[in-house]
Amino acid sequence: MKQTDVKQSDLATERIGDIVAGNYHAAGIFKEFGIDFCCGGGITLEKACRTKGLEIKDVLEKLILVAQTNENPDQNYSAWEPGFLIDHIEKTHHRFVRTKTSEITGYAEKVARVHGERHPENVKIYELFLALSQEMLDHLESEEQRVFPLIREIYETRMRGESVSEEMNQSLRKELEQMESEHENAGDLMKEIRQLSNNFNPPEGACRTWQILYQNLAGFEEDLHKHVHLENNILFKKAEQLV
Repeated sequence: MKQTDVKQSDLATERIGDIVAGNYHAAGIFKEFGIDFCCGGGITLEKACRTKGLEIKDVLEKLILVAQTNENPDQNYSAWEPGFLIDHIEKTHHRFVRTKTSEITGYAEKVARVHGERHPENVKIYELFLALSQEMLDHLESEEQRVFPLIREIYETRMRGESVSEEMNQSLRKELEQMESEHENAGDLMKEIRQLSNNFNPPEGACRTWQILYQNLAGFEEDLHKHVHLENNILFKKAEQLV
């Protein structure tokens, strides 16, 4: 979506994921209104607002404003070729996950051990983040070992003007479906962690480790949203157009 001259009526019927794909600054607006733009990016803005009980005009006004004030061609991820986008995802988001999962797990374990008796929600948060970490690390391996190389191979084959076997096309479709399902599972785990942590707000008097844990969980969620958006709404859509 090129948002500079877009009409509000056009935005209303556009998919959430496509709006963010055209201008990632729109993600901040959706976050403000509690609209899921990554795993829930397949529905229209109109439907998302209706589901959340929001006044669509309020959302539209902010989307138009952010489109006019935050045009940044350097972040037009939709214009990037698949290989370049894959490199960015691996170097930025995959690296972030591998770095932060062990760090956050350490904080979560300590808070659960020290404060879990009086605040059992932190024991559950620790357990959920352990599960999320393992799922994410396995997921990254699947993408880097199977999915991304397959996308690169099909793209390069197409660019040479050669045909791609139906077997390879079917394999890619199956892989993309599995990856999107795993994204949804990760998003669900993160939502549960957010709910248990009172939107990552520790209680008054919480120790420093507790505060750091929740700050890191909030940052992990933010990166996860952008990570999933880049894959579901941009990279995988490009891949689907190749088969």
